[in-house]
Amino acid sequence: MYFGLITQESHCFSCGSVNDLPTPNYFLESRNRAFNKALDLASRAADSNSSILLLGESGVGKEVFANYIHHLSSRKDNAFVAVNCHAFSEYLLQSELYGHEKGAFTGAYEKRIGRIEEAHGGTLFLDEIGDTTLDVQLNLLRVLDNKKIARIGSNVLMDIDFRLICATNRDIKQRIEEKKFREDFYYRISTIVINIPSLRERKEDLRRLIDYFIFKYAVELKKDIFNIEVEALSALMNYNYPGNIRELKNIIERLVVLSRDGMISIKDISEEIYINPSSPLLLKDVRAAAEKKHIEKMLSLNDFNMTSTAEQLGISRRQLFNKINEYSIYKH
Repeated sequence: MYFGLITQESHCFSCGSVNDLPTPNYFLESRNRAFNKALDLASRAADSNSSILLLGESGVGKEVFANYIHHLSSRKDNAFVAVNCHAFSEYLLQSELYGHEKGAFTGAYEKRIGRIEEAHGGTLFLDEIGDTTLDVQLNLLRVLDNKKIARIGSNVLMDIDFRLICATNRDIKQRIEEKKFREDFYYRISTIVINIPSLRERKEDLRRLIDYFIFKYAVELKKDIFNIEVEALSALMNYNYPGNIRELKNIIERLVVLSRDGMISIKDISEEIYINPSSPLLLKDVRAAAEKKHIEKMLSLNDFNMTSTAEQLGISRRQLFNKINEYSIYKH
């Protein structure tokens, strides 16, 4: 069984399914003030046609934010089209965005609809916009001003209507100073600017996310996960995650894959994550570890009877349930 923050009740991983997972909006539930401020700004701007620029480190969930904005908007029933600008050379990016006619260039064996045209009536999300060239920026600026595009190899202009959301982990102001980013284009795409905090800046959300990804990968990989060693949890809680949520996902997937007998172990955590022995644990972490161990012992002695355990611990059933959630206590 699993007593966790995800289901708010006991859950056996082996009986779970992908359908049991929380909705994508789960990632947007936060106890962090800065994150909730960004979320509030996103929700208030969602139903406008104003261009939005999402700023934040790689892996913080900028595309999740963009999807959230799209689904709150009046365009939600139309396409959400995402393009990673960093993944293409300048020429290929132009073709990706605008499409091309058959025979427009060598290898163009058939007509191709571009991503801007595909986003007509919906939302176009351009990730890593800070990595685009000045020519790409100029062409996009003309599209935003004129609301028209032409496929490569065609002189026919088409009316286009889309909502633009851009994102970058670059310092755009510095890029402008270096003459690598057009200032007029910056002002055109940044009517609303939303800064998304890094995972290390919202550590109060980390435990929930760890629990979520354990649940997610246990279900997807069809593995029973009953517990996580205190030392392993402490290492995960104290790591700074330079790769943010994307890195956390990868770490937890690896730990679930390597788990044995339903246990996530400190032995499977890589050295760069493991807490340096010279870094002492905080007193609150030591207390929490002792409290978790005692609660697990009492639950086991009472065959996980919540009422009897709560009485013997001198707390209410609700307090016990909250502790089970807080410490992710599992039952075999």
